[in-house]
Amino acid sequence: MSWLRTFHSRPRARVRLVCLPYAGGGAGLYRTLAQRLGPGIEVVAVQYPGRQDRRAEAPVDDLEVLAERIAQELSLLDGPPVALFGHSLGATVGFEVARRMLPRFPSPVTRLFVSARIAPADHRPSGRDFREDAVLRAWARGAGDAARQAVADPDLWQLAAPSLAADLMMSETYAGRAASKVTCPVTAIAGSRDRGCGVVEMGRWAAHTIGGFEVAEVAGDHYFVDTAPDDLCALIEAAV
Repeated sequence: MSWLRTFHSRPRARVRLVCLPYAGGGAGLYRTLAQRLGPGIEVVAVQYPGRQDRRAEAPVDDLEVLAERIAQELSLLDGPPVALFGHSLGATVGFEVARRMLPRFPSPVTRLFVSARIAPADHRPSGRDFREDAVLRAWARGAGDAARQAVADPDLWQLAAPSLAADLMMSETYAGRAASKVTCPVTAIAGSRDRGCGVVEMGRWAAHTIGGFEVAEVAGDHYFVDTAPDDLCALIEAAV
């Protein structure tokens, strides 16, 4: 099955914005962003295995493997240039995808957007094993509304837990490299009420590009991408 979902086809778009979900999320979380961005940007969301319309497939729990598979899929695209947008865990996935695409992609990655995620060099494992149900539930109770709702609903939890556990183990075992860089410009975005990834933390992504870099703050908590606030949409449209 294809990895890519397009909610609003825009044949005259000047750029294709490829969006990568946060832990436990699916392509559908970018539907609002796709609706709110202008006609010059076509949003294409990546659907990881193990969720939504790919729930019958085994989820991937290795970030390097996931990034390689996504890069291979994107290398088959034609049409407008590609920019990448990753939120939370998706930001790290987007960074690794960009590292793989830039040497071989027919047209350059125009920009990498990373939001609500510490830089690769700052990544440290927590020591938690998210394959254990109690550990996974404890994490979910402290996360966003969707994760808390899943914990409260036994049927929903049975569907959501395998892909969420795989995503969190993918994050846990990721070995961030202090010296790794991309060549495209990077825009780092912090939510104004995100206590874990503010402007200071997001500013440390500057060390991971030899292209241009900017850091910005938009309204919202850690999951500001869910509602696609006006200032986020304006920032993306101006940057691409």
